Amino acid sequence: MLTIQEQMDAAYAICKWQAATDGAFPEELTRHWFEAAWDKCAKMVGLVFPPIEVAEPICLDRWGRFWLSHRPSSEVKIYAGYTLIAVLPPTLERTRCDPSLCCHCNLSAHYIVGSTDPCAVISPSFVQAVARVFTYLVENRGDVSDDENLLGKTGAMTFLEDGVQFVA
Repeated sequence: MLTIQEQMDAAYAICKWQAATDGAFPEELTRHWFEAAWDKCAKMVGLVFPPIEVAEPICLDRWGRFWLSHRPSSEVKIYAGYTLIAVLPPTLERTRCDPSLCCHCNLSAHYIVGSTDPCAVISPSFVQAVARVFTYLVENRGDVSDDENLLGKTGAMTFLEDGVQFVA
């Protein structure tokens, strides 16, 4: 089983082959473009290693629903100020027995994002998405605006769609 770093190194080699960059640019520059492409794709699908703790304010809509900025990989603890009022599974499924969140102020969610498994398998589709963004960066010599359409323009979004999840 390869570690995530070993998988990233293998993905970097694939990206360089796909973009046909060997010797065309300094190694430091191509590595930088690869890491930028990886980060862009990883943020879209919630691939984070090592894991990070997230603490963010949440707002409820009129039905008591809320949205998180990341896909949780741990249980989600809901606080009203400093008081823990609910613990939800990573799926955010609630039951009728869960306390209502509507009666509280200053709500915040605390959870972990990312994988704790250093040998988690990175899908070939994800690597292909990174390769497409990387190739686009190479073709434009890094002169690319970081807009919301970048993944669509490069064709990377097609390869990321299965992993994209918006938490509600």
